[in-house]
Amino acid sequence: MDITQLTKQLRDIASTLDSIDASLQSMSQSDEKETRAFVSKRTICSRLNVPSVALDKLIHQGVASGGDSGLVEGVHFCRTDPAERNSSKFLYDSQRILNSAWRSFQNV
Repeated sequence: MDITQLTKQLRDIASTLDSIDASLQSMSQSDEKETRAFVSKRTICSRLNVPSVALDKLIHQGVASGGDSGLVEGVHFCRTDPAERNSSKFLYDSQRILNSAWRSFQNV
């Protein structure tokens, strides 16, 4: 591997980390004083005991509803890269997802 390829890869990594950092900061800056935990798709699916396709359907529902229902980007999850489309690469806010699921269950 030559220096040019290495430099390009380091630039890509730095760009991705900047994107993650900006997304996580915007999600964590809220008036609510609760602990934030950002986890992988596998972890959140395990915690909710649902298949990964169910999470994909909730993301689609969030997009289709304009954020009125389902999982909403910037509230429930963030992309590791703005161009990323693979939901297994997103980071999920476990507390907000569980709170939303509980409110849905209670019909609030």
